[in-house]
Amino acid sequence: MVNHQSDNHWFRSAYPELYHRINSTTSNPDLAVTPSKQGDLTLRIGNVQMHSAYNPVEEAERLADEALKNAASNSVIVVCGLGLGYHIESICRRFQGKVVVVEPDPAIVKLALTSRDLTAMSEAALAFALSVTDTAAIIERACNGDWKRIKLFKHHPSIKLHPEYYEELTRIINARCNLDASALGILVVTPIYGGSLPVARYCASAFERLGHRVETLDNQIYDAARRQIDTISSNRLHRSQLTALLTTLMAESITARALDRAVDLVFLTAQSPMTPEVAQELRRRRIPTAFWFVEDWQLFTYWQQWAPLYDYFFTIQKGAFQAALERIDVRRTTYLPLAADPKVHRKLELTPEELVEFGSDVSHVGAGYLNRQYVFSGLIDLDFKLWGNDWEKTASIRQVLQRDGARLATEESVKVFNASKININLHSSQMHEGVNPDGDYVNPRTFEIAACGGFQLTDHRSLLPELFEEGKEIITFRHERELRTLIDRYLADPDERNRIAELARRRTLTEHTYEIRMAEALNFIYSYESAPASRQHPDHIDNLLSEAKDEPELYNLLSRFKDRGVVTIDDIALDIQQRDGELSDPESIFLLMHEFRNWAKEKDLV
Repeated sequence: MVNHQSDNHWFRSAYPELYHRINSTTSNPDLAVTPSKQGDLTLRIGNVQMHSAYNPVEEAERLADEALKNAASNSVIVVCGLGLGYHIESICRRFQGKVVVVEPDPAIVKLALTSRDLTAMSEAALAFALSVTDTAAIIERACNGDWKRIKLFKHHPSIKLHPEYYEELTRIINARCNLDASALGILVVTPIYGGSLPVARYCASAFERLGHRVETLDNQIYDAARRQIDTISSNRLHRSQLTALLTTLMAESITARALDRAVDLVFLTAQSPMTPEVAQELRRRRIPTAFWFVEDWQLFTYWQQWAPLYDYFFTIQKGAFQAALERIDVRRTTYLPLAADPKVHRKLELTPEELVEFGSDVSHVGAGYLNRQYVFSGLIDLDFKLWGNDWEKTASIRQVLQRDGARLATEESVKVFNASKININLHSSQMHEGVNPDGDYVNPRTFEIAACGGFQLTDHRSLLPELFEEGKEIITFRHERELRTLIDRYLADPDERNRIAELARRRTLTEHTYEIRMAEALNFIYSYESAPASRQHPDHIDNLLSEAKDEPELYNLLSRFKDRGVVTIDDIALDIQQRDGELSDPESIFLLMHEFRNWAKEKDLV
């Protein structure tokens, strides 16, 4: 075999770290390089022939024809699979635009670089031996965020070797292309009450900040009715029937709102109301549904009945849970950890009075689960404030429990996170008298305290090291004795507390916000979905602009709503009313139409 490492000095110069990593890769004995019938080298991996055994150069020209067919001058050609690089050389010689080369197997990269001179591809962007996420980031930089420029070329022998990798990459590219064109219409359905109610609201706000048209079906308005049911009858069966009727009302409202507002997606969180009939009706109307199960799958088992009804199912746990979902044929599911909303969870300048009310050496905000009752009863000798509801008011707990166990509003929780020297974040458990040794999911408090710049001591969770660096960005404990030691240590070292808290805050704002999570969710969903359904709606802005292309004044008016998705008369009228200056003819006509429609509604004519 001819060694061409010296000919590929450009690779070592441009990618020094990658060069050393590739160079230290163990050779794969399944990779066999032999001369083709025409004398050029060819490659076989196992039973997969990577290039023509007769004339790989001639084959490469044909592949380049295929790759460049209908490619615009500003296209970005993404080549999936390196092999020995023949097809990439042909593309790079004939195409003046950007080329990205993707190859996940470092052994193949090493073999190609030591077998052939690949200088012809030195101007291409290389995504070698990277995760799918990192590869997608390189592609995004290459296209400057305009994913419509991407033209994907698949080297089919390479695809055979790594089908899952290239399938996931293709899904990401398709998703970004589908999401780039315009805003989605998203209906967010909240629960009536509980911990996932604020999560649903954070999701709605995040979708809006991402530029989508968001409708929120806020079911908290039914909370009084839910509580009233318990006072109507002492008969359990009657109460159950009334609750079912209330659930049916809320679920049917989902279909009504989704159709009325021409939404592309219905997004729900744990405990959001739904019925099988409504889920099936939405599927029949090709409105996808997504559910974020922000609860412990082993404690709350209703997922077994409900997960198959949703088109997409997101979880805060993985491993065994993902396997359990696959066993009931739930395939479109992925791990999506919780997050913080920086508009809500943020650093505050507290008044002296607020520091006295909400501040303490040590604090905890949360409900009174068994393990917390046990651990916190051993901390009452400290300057400790306990905030939250459902606590058994034993003598020891009552000494530190604030506001007689009333539930704390979100904005007040944020003040506690800011004012406390140490926030204890002990994940809930009803089955342990302390830290759950098998705890995996990371609760929202972890991200919320961090976003506020608060220092926290958190019980160890198996999924936590993927999110924060333990010992540097977050401090963890495995049992209550270690907790007490850590409290004493960090109370005595405010500079270290502040340093760690600031690192956690930066990590959270960079990687763990609801905007980031919702973008990830949409990328997953639209890697499966085709273009959003609302683009077929006659009132979608793209269709309105197409109809108005011969009417300059009307076209200019509608252009204000570019990328807004479906546009209503109300949207247009509100925009006109908020502007100063003389009205154009189309603006006058729209305001007249808006007034006429409102009059017709009052008269029950529409």
